[in-house]
Amino acid sequence: MKKKGITMTSVVVYVALFFVFTSIAVAISSSMNYEALNEKGNIINNKNIQKLQFNLLNSAKNSIEVFEINGKIVFSNNDEYYYDNQKKRIIKNDATLIQDVENFEIVDLDSENFDKEKSLCVRVKLKKYGIEKEEELIFSVGD
Repeated sequence: MKKKGITMTSVVVYVALFFVFTSIAVAISSSMNYEALNEKGNIINNKNIQKLQFNLLNSAKNSIEVFEINGKIVFSNNDEYYYDNQKKRIIKNDATLIQDVENFEIVDLDSENFDKEKSLCVRVKLKKYGIEKEEELIFSVGD
């Protein structure tokens, strides 16, 4: 006697194949999502470094002096920058400039090429989506 239709064996095979292909699709999708997040982290970190650099250079250009007062960078044009380590952000004039800052410190310039009263160096470390970027920014006030 010949049976027609779906047998229990074919149902088990179909279900097993479905789970195998679904698992492969999820693994590929997760891998692509992880790579996309890495790239997005790089882009955000680079954008924030450029934003900080632009603002510091603009403040330096419009000033004749720069001071470091209690961890704050104060320019003679009244721009103030400081690091809020609780919220991991850099504040400019009481407004958030950039976020995702792991570390921000003012570095001593020991070089003879820089006037310590008119130049400043900062080291900033950003972290977004597990990607870290660290930069040193050196700027001098005036034209």
